[in-house]
Amino acid sequence: MEQIEEERFFTMAETYDAMAQTLVPMYDMLQNEIFNILPFGKYQKITVIDLGAGSGILLEKILLLYPNSIGYWIDFSDAFLSVAEDRLRKFSDRITFILSPLEDDWQIQLKHRPDLITSMSAIHHLECGEKIALYNKSYNLLNDNGWFVNIDEMKTLSQEAYKNSLLYWAKFVDNAREGITDELMDYYDGWKNHFDNWRVRNIENFNTPKVKGDDLHESFLDQIKWLQEAGFKNVDVFVKYHLWCLIGGSK
Repeated sequence: MEQIEEERFFTMAETYDAMAQTLVPMYDMLQNEIFNILPFGKYQKITVIDLGAGSGILLEKILLLYPNSIGYWIDFSDAFLSVAEDRLRKFSDRITFILSPLEDDWQIQLKHRPDLITSMSAIHHLECGEKIALYNKSYNLLNDNGWFVNIDEMKTLSQEAYKNSLLYWAKFVDNAREGITDELMDYYDGWKNHFDNWRVRNIENFNTPKVKGDDLHESFLDQIKWLQEAGFKNVDVFVKYHLWCLIGGSK
């Protein structure tokens, strides 16, 4: 049994890559809405940084939409790096991979100032002060008129509403099983194994204080305030769907 668990953990990056668009509600809608916010022309030469880029799904969309863009993949996970390198292989001349925690000094490896900084489902793992520092760092790194956008799990207006958003995701994942094909069932089971631990941490232990490494959800109201305090303008909650918010602003 221990060996099975180790193998499942080792392949979690592949599992996430296979199942995120199915088991994260409105995954593609949230990502695609970014392109309704950004002012860049299709053939504009822009530099993009994706923070906590994981398997590279979002970065792939950006590099496809902006064929003259270059990208930086930033994440701390060797397992996700392996999956992302495979997914993004066709962009090998336009992408740089930086293996680093988001709270470290990854910016010293940049060769270009970014016009766009994105992130999805990554920043919520940082502690409050680290989130604020990352928002400030992002503002300082951006070129003028650049944009920062973050799609993430965030607390809402009350504890009751926040818990309901957690319960919604748990029910969504359970109900999704009926639509999973035989070819993907092993991936679903691997996700579910990981997700059951998430359920214990966030729902069963809802009132237990969280520590670094947990899902450290902060209020979307606090986070748009932090963006404003960092100097961003045009700050807004562009989309909110249960637990997920798309927030951002321009420099």
